[in-house]
Amino acid sequence: MKHTLIAVFLAATLLPGSIRAQEAPERAPRSPGKAALLSLLLPGLGHRYAHDGSWRGAASLFALADAGFWLGLAGAQWQHDQVVQSYRTLAAAGAGAQLDGKDRRFFLNLAAFPSSDAFREAQLRNRAWDQIDYVSDPAFQWHWASETDFRTYRRLRDDADAWSRRRTLFISTLVANRLLAALTALRAANRANQDAAADLALSVAPPPPYGALPVLHLSVRW
Repeated sequence: MKHTLIAVFLAATLLPGSIRAQEAPERAPRSPGKAALLSLLLPGLGHRYAHDGSWRGAASLFALADAGFWLGLAGAQWQHDQVVQSYRTLAAAGAGAQLDGKDRRFFLNLAAFPSSDAFREAQLRNRAWDQIDYVSDPAFQWHWASETDFRTYRRLRDDADAWSRRRTLFISTLVANRLLAALTALRAANRANQDAAADLALSVAPPPPYGALPVLHLSVRW
């Protein structure tokens, strides 16, 4: 052991070209801001950027969650549109309502009162004088021919509102998923840069004519 250390010392002092410091190939630093921006565009993409193109771990988790939320949103929108079309068709056929140009208030009144006459009477009882003229125009009058259609319409209206709330929930989760992905991708990029800076590789070896001398490899990581 003593002779080996002397040989290494002589190689280092007598042969200037015998020491070569070899660092591991440098990896370009990852921009935390870019990682966050990529995750805002597509959750998981920022983690992939921070982890040298790998989709493992958080990258796949955020990407799959985003895809699931989009599918949920598409499904909720489709269901909402189907229910809306159903209650509009029922309102025209079962209550004789004219639907063109009508706002949300009109369809809510159709669910609350069996006829426009019942609506007017309710406003008179409540002394809501400004609401009485709402059904004066024949285009705003209706009358449910059967109690069954009236109840079915009310149920469909409730279903449409429920699907609308689910749609809003999916939109909120899409936004939250992007914000969380951006935050964690930013931290992942910072961590990757710190890990790269902590790597140190040192290799000491003699030149080819002295290949018989020992070679010392030192690797330090913290």
